[in-house]
Amino acid sequence: MTTTRLPKTITAGALLATPIPPVKWIIPDLLPAGLAIFAGPSKAGKSWLTLWLCLQISQGKSVWGRETEPRTVLYFSLEDTLGRLQERLYQLVDAEEDPEHLILQTESQGIGQGLEDQIVSFLHTYPDISLIVIDTLQKVRKVDSNGSMYANDYREIGVLKALADKYGICILLVHHLRKQSSSDPFDQISGSTGIMGAADTTWLMHRQRMSKSATIRIIGRDMDERMLHLQEENCVWALDEEETAEQQAAKAIPEYLWKVADFIDSVGKWQGTATELLDAANINEVKPNQFTRKMAHYAKDVFGPRGIEYKYTRTEQKRLFEFFHDDDDGDDDDIDISELFHWGIPETSSSSSASSARALEGSKHGRSVATGQPAEKPTGTAPNPCEAASA
Repeated sequence: MTTTRLPKTITAGALLATPIPPVKWIIPDLLPAGLAIFAGPSKAGKSWLTLWLCLQISQGKSVWGRETEPRTVLYFSLEDTLGRLQERLYQLVDAEEDPEHLILQTESQGIGQGLEDQIVSFLHTYPDISLIVIDTLQKVRKVDSNGSMYANDYREIGVLKALADKYGICILLVHHLRKQSSSDPFDQISGSTGIMGAADTTWLMHRQRMSKSATIRIIGRDMDERMLHLQEENCVWALDEEETAEQQAAKAIPEYLWKVADFIDSVGKWQGTATELLDAANINEVKPNQFTRKMAHYAKDVFGPRGIEYKYTRTEQKRLFEFFHDDDDGDDDDIDISELFHWGIPETSSSSSASSARALEGSKHGRSVATGQPAEKPTGTAPNPCEAASA
């Protein structure tokens, strides 16, 4: 790959006039050149999935519907023996295949202790290498009690990122998750935030033990966030469904808000308390105070595309909603609102883009955006041949 080497200082005008190569994709829209982290629970199947990815890319085969170019791949499988790798290859490689462009290595030096020279030596020997996988990151880290954990993490990951950037390749580090849960799933990555902060791309895998289903959430500097829903069959993780960030947000909207929107569409205008609204719309799976908070959060997504607006006011006696369509003025002579005072400023819901509206409507009532069919929930299954050796 030919790259344009830019000076450290450049004017904005000169930068605008400088041709810079586009992002180099190892897997289009999922894995670009640079430093990437693939984190997941212990024994979740990361090593099986990683070995399959290496085989596909080294042979130029498709990965989850995306075409790849055949390039040499170097896989540091540092927690496995050659015998274990051979058994996995028997499961993954067809008899007629000859994956000569996948180089396997079960030993390495540590970061700052010879690993960088080892990688450069491979790059000189195999100049068409596009992907180097290190499984696992912990195997090449050194113990350093000096400085903060964040500084140490960022420095070590930064060394490998510099190599990836210099040679225009992807270095993918397989890593573990903490056992503690977190509201932000990416905070579960073992170590400090310096690890993810230094990475260009992060894959986060979640899988219940013994389940044939898994998800991988992907974020990066060169791509939009995506969620992959995978199904394991014969030790291969196949793509079941893929969601963009927009589609993920749509699925997060509670079902009962769509029911309320349907109800308001059917009656045109409505006024009353949250309890009365839930009763009128025949909704019993949420408490009124929870409903009120979710209304404020998702109103622009659910009601905006339908042209529904609402006002919410609190008096000493009641907390009242008033719904109307945006072609109305919100007043209704048949409704006595003389006791209300200090109306809050109505939140005007901006119209979503056509694609956003379609994504929201497609996800309505739990339906898949891609297929329009009811979304299925992953279910656990009996142990499979790949489970015992999963990592």
